[in-house]
Formats: sequence, C-alpha cells, structure tokens
Amino acid sequence: MTYIAYTAGALFILLGLAIILPLGLFPAYLPVQFKYMMGIVLFLYGFFRIISTTFKNKKRKRDEEAI
Repeated sequence: MTYIAYTAGALFILLGLAIILPLGLFPAYLPVQFKYMMGIVLFLYGFFRIISTTFKNKKRKRDEEAI
C-alpha cells in the first residue's frame, strides 16, 4: 500500500505540472486561469499525499519498535 500511495502522489504532481506547463496536452479552449487552478490543486494534493504517507510510515515504524 505504501508504494501505491507514493506512486499516486507522484502521479498527481506530474499531472499538475502537465496542466500548468504549456505542453499542448490539454485543449486550448480551456481558460488559462482554470488550467493554473487545477494544476496547482493537483500538485498540492500530490505533495500532501506524499507527506502524509511519509508521516504515517514513520508513526507505524515507531509503534512497531515500541511493541
């Protein structure tokens, strides 16, 4: 499950960057503000997933050592 959580976080970050950067992957008729807003939200969500997974793993390891 840990690897899936890290992979999902990385994919959200990459998708957010793909939306923000002008790579031509998304339709041109979408407003620029919408692209930036969605890109930033996806980037931050991916970052949040990676950070929260890291803290959960540290807590789990700490709890296993205490037993």
